[in-house]
Amino acid sequence: MESKKMIESVVRSERKKNGIFYSIRYLVLYASIIPSLLLAQESNDALQGLSLADILNIDVITVSKKEQKSSDAPAMIYVVTENNIKNRGYRNLQDLLEDIPEIEIQKKSTSEFSNYFTFRGISGNEKFVILLDGVRINSTTGTPHVVGANYALVNAKQVEVILGPASALYGVDAFSGIVNIITRTGDEVDGGNIAASYGQFNTTNNSFVFGKKISPEASFVVSGNIYRTDEPMLPNYYKEDFSWYHNQYKTQGMVRLAPFSPDVIFPVGIKEYATPTNAYFINAGLDFSGFQFSYSRNFESHNTSVGGLPDFNIYTEDATYKITLQSMHAKHTFVNPENKWGLQSSLSYGSYELNPKSKFVNTFSGYRDAFKYATSKSTKLEEQFNYNFSENHFLIAGFSYEDISALPKSGDLPFEFDVNQAADVQDIYYIGTNFYDRDSTDLKILQDFFYLEYKNIGSYLQYQGKVIKALEVTVGGRFDHNTRYGSSFNPRVGLVLSPFEKTIMKWLYGEAFLAPSPYKAYQHYGAFITVNENEDFTENESEITGLFGPFWHLPNPDLKPEKLKSYELSVSHYLTDNIVLSGNGYYTKISDLIVVQGLPNQEFKGIPVGFAETPVNSGLSTCLGGTVKIDALLKIGKVTMNSYAAYSYSDGKIEDDSGNLLRDSIPFNAKHTVKAGFELTYKNLSVSPRLISRSRSYHPILKNGTGDYMSNNAYTVVNLFARYDNIFSVDKMKAALFVRIENLTDKRYYNISIEGGSFFPLTPQDPLRLTAGVDIDF
Repeated sequence: MESKKMIESVVRSERKKNGIFYSIRYLVLYASIIPSLLLAQESNDALQGLSLADILNIDVITVSKKEQKSSDAPAMIYVVTENNIKNRGYRNLQDLLEDIPEIEIQKKSTSEFSNYFTFRGISGNEKFVILLDGVRINSTTGTPHVVGANYALVNAKQVEVILGPASALYGVDAFSGIVNIITRTGDEVDGGNIAASYGQFNTTNNSFVFGKKISPEASFVVSGNIYRTDEPMLPNYYKEDFSWYHNQYKTQGMVRLAPFSPDVIFPVGIKEYATPTNAYFINAGLDFSGFQFSYSRNFESHNTSVGGLPDFNIYTEDATYKITLQSMHAKHTFVNPENKWGLQSSLSYGSYELNPKSKFVNTFSGYRDAFKYATSKSTKLEEQFNYNFSENHFLIAGFSYEDISALPKSGDLPFEFDVNQAADVQDIYYIGTNFYDRDSTDLKILQDFFYLEYKNIGSYLQYQGKVIKALEVTVGGRFDHNTRYGSSFNPRVGLVLSPFEKTIMKWLYGEAFLAPSPYKAYQHYGAFITVNENEDFTENESEITGLFGPFWHLPNPDLKPEKLKSYELSVSHYLTDNIVLSGNGYYTKISDLIVVQGLPNQEFKGIPVGFAETPVNSGLSTCLGGTVKIDALLKIGKVTMNSYAAYSYSDGKIEDDSGNLLRDSIPFNAKHTVKAGFELTYKNLSVSPRLISRSRSYHPILKNGTGDYMSNNAYTVVNLFARYDNIFSVDKMKAALFVRIENLTDKRYYNISIEGGSFFPLTPQDPLRLTAGVDIDF
């Protein structure tokens, strides 16, 4: 009773002081106090079986490319188990990563890759590496792309999420973190599973898994997932934000010419609002006597007007961005009979394609169809040697050779790119230049295409060992030479100390580099319009005197890699076997920051441009942050509750090369974040509510009337998943029903757009979304 009074007193006080977070602090307070109250009331017999220590301290492989307990791993690592995935209803990486502390997602914030990720203040979908059983399956050339339903978790055994640099082992692009999806083998599956769901906005998510052991030394597994949704019609939920759509476009088909000419309004015709999303994921694997073969393919398409102002973007179904990624991998592992040393040989192939049917219809294309195309391929050979000096001393060394070819994202194309022909024979011109002027001079300008071929040679070495019983040391580094942008060396040092039986401390230092991807260095886009002698728009050839470009994004092939240094200290302490309190602090410093700089009144191809921007290396970004987290496992009779609550702080600044302050905030980064939830299971029923509360995040470009960077309001979102197993059971066949509710309170809230001008500064988010389905094991 006294504890209850204390909680209620604190809640009343916090409600008065800070309405935004009082409910979150209330939840965190309960998460920290209730476990001890309940544990005090229950006998030890109620907690027999797995302890929280058993659940949290499991084997991981991603940190050091060898199996070790997560407590010994020299990194900040979160492990999401198969049971977590099942009970929380995670369908894909976006669902899962949203609940990881120190990761922030801006949803519906960009036309190209829809959602935008920030790891510890470092934003960019290309700045972390996604692995499937240790093999890279995101773009091998660092092209940013959507991370959503195309990375399904249909056969995941566990997902290991490393926060912080990992270039010392993984090389290029392992800048802000690593995400490794570890799948079940055929003999672990030993059967199959099918699942199907349907919900609001015609949302379907259907999956299958089948695996089998076919001999004492061989097994295979195949899995797949298909996702489709019409998406909510946001103009019906955010009427004020979409007032132009309701009042001008929907009724008259009117748009504005450009953000730099907002008073020029003209009709382009009315098209039906449609913004569907489609995705699939396929994975197949074969294990045979030390050999492993795998294949994966994923696809995603979404509307290219996502996040765009209806004044400047057409929300039509055929304006879509479609990407496909493929990966093939063969690996052989040999371990000598004494288990003293081992050799792992692997050969992998990866490809990325931006489908030539992808297109924009917006202000940048002059409201004409603007098609896009890009492709890249890589083949990589890697040899890894492991040597055990003793049970507590281990050495790993490796060498890799990678051959890469790429055609970076094209400019806006007037028609579909023909993948069966070279670009220079397709007569592809810049949009708006296929005119003659009044003197019959051909104004056509052919597009630039940048075909790249380059190689990367890397080698790495790492020692890991217990110098004394309570102290494990990790020292390593990697050297890479790239024929396109030069050489780099990235070291790492880690100390893992156990000063007391139930306490673990980690001190970590690491460096990383982010290669200037072909996408960032060579992409360019924009359009030209024909003008008369008064420089007014016209398409009457008897009046045309020349061309004008309202806006252009221009390439910069001389970009250098970004470089990162990271320092981290973490502590975890088991208050009991079923309650653990942990905390960490980190400091990161990024130099040669790649930013976009723009100026008015520029030129491109000798044509005047109203505003042109280009990427450059300029400035220094620093970020200081940390997280305090409590995990608790409760068992009361047949009821089990696995709960967590985490508070994260993150703040930083950006300076120019001379040390002058450019901004005192980091874009796409909330200073305060609370993430909390629990998995409650009783017999066949499991319920998992999860909460995310963020303070304001800041826009990368746009400022408000007072000169401050624009920001969204703080918000809290609750998601819920419930599952009932064994609704029927016949032999090996078992069925379950589940319900998923996203944005349970149907809140209207906003994320930050990564673009400006023709895009919402703050992007409207989805209303409540309900889906239900069935899951059958056999």
